Amino acid sequence: MMSDDAPASTTNAGEDWPVKATQTLVGYVDTVRTATTGKALVASRALVYFMAMGLIAIMLLILVLVLLVRLVMSISESILPFIDNGEVWLTYLVLGVIFWAVGGILWKKKGA
Repeated sequence: MMSDDAPASTTNAGEDWPVKATQTLVGYVDTVRTATTGKALVASRALVYFMAMGLIAIMLLILVLVLLVRLVMSISESILPFIDNGEVWLTYLVLGVIFWAVGGILWKKKGA
């Protein structure tokens, strides 16, 4: 019986080194992959998310501007008798003055 146990223990010891070598190699490959492509994956995900947020922000800005035009148009039609339905010139004038004033204020702050 002892002669059967001795070859079995050398066989087990002989089978362990390929497993250990494979695990060590896989560990090194994972470390290198994490160091190289891990950062690239994080950067590409961040870029995609920021682009999506930017597109959503642009769409929301356009919708807010449309809402603002409609709001000023409805207020001007109801308050002022000389504005007919569907005339938008006063709305464009009011919003143009507002944007011009905000732009002027921001331009002055840029120089400071």
